[in-house]
Amino acid sequence: MHEIGLMKNALSMVKREALEKGLNKIELVELVIGKMQGITAESLAHALEIARADEPMFADCLVKVKEVEGSMKCLDCDSLFSLQEPAESCPSCRGGNLKLVSGLEFYVDSYTGN
Repeated sequence: MHEIGLMKNALSMVKREALEKGLNKIELVELVIGKMQGITAESLAHALEIARADEPMFADCLVKVKEVEGSMKCLDCDSLFSLQEPAESCPSCRGGNLKLVSGLEFYVDSYTGN
């Protein structure tokens, strides 16, 4: 379950920055997650519980998620298209020279605490 590792890394980064700012408790963490990550709300909630188990700073922390749609660009015809799962060919020209543009994001957008 890669969500646990991602969440632990995210909370670790927030903790480091928060302590530098003199914060002792984090109330809200806002994440940006690409839909191509395949992370479900249930798996994210489970990962959050595990990641914050030994971190009193995050005991009552809420997590909000902004999802980013997946999109690819065809390097043959310059077509940009959205997708729900990785594509093997361009829907416009059927070419296979594709580049993932968005959908794999996972980062902390912001956090609040005191």
